Amino acid sequence: MNSRTFNKIVYILIILSIATIIAESYGDFYKRNELIIRQIDTAIYLAFTVEYLIRVSWSIKEKKLSKYLFSFFGIIDFLAILPFFLPFFIPLDSRSLRTFRLIRIVNIVKIGRHNKGIQTLAKVIRSVKAEVGIVLFASIIAVLFSGILMFYAEHSAQPEIFTDMGASIWWAVATLTTVGYGDIYPVTALGKLIAASLALVGIGLVAVPAGLISAAYVEEIHKNNEK
Repeated sequence: MNSRTFNKIVYILIILSIATIIAESYGDFYKRNELIIRQIDTAIYLAFTVEYLIRVSWSIKEKKLSKYLFSFFGIIDFLAILPFFLPFFIPLDSRSLRTFRLIRIVNIVKIGRHNKGIQTLAKVIRSVKAEVGIVLFASIIAVLFSGILMFYAEHSAQPEIFTDMGASIWWAVATLTTVGYGDIYPVTALGKLIAASLALVGIGLVAVPAGLISAAYVEEIHKNNEK
């Protein structure tokens, strides 16, 4: 079996794993099909276990065992099979078992290893991580600064809404990201001025990373086409 076929099989298993997680949230459907869903889930766990052992075997041959085991995807691969084997070693009640089974959601991350588009996007983000990091730092400063100012501007007028700085910082995050849930908003003149200023700053801060990533993505595509 070549690597491309192997990756396709793993990709299908990841999608099936995500499907079983979603199926469990549909109570009636899950009760009617619990046996077959569990069988599919078990088969997926065993397949991922085989995949993990194969990758361990490959890393041993290449003398890179520790590098794989402690790499990002090495840890993800281990976490993906952990919920299946853990109950054999540690007695868990049904509630704890369900909580540990949520770890299966890391299978979504495994798609990144087998999808070329996601790999390209990850490479692009790494190429501009310094610039994005600066924007992120500036965003944090803007959120904290405006959140603290908003607390002092609105607390007296809306003590039940702006109860503490945590609430005002939450407002600042929603405003900076231009989400604007509307669950908390200023009513004083000073508060509205702070909100307007943060909204304008937010437009720029949100646009900069998007522009950087878009430009780097186009450049990466051109490089790949030239190869």
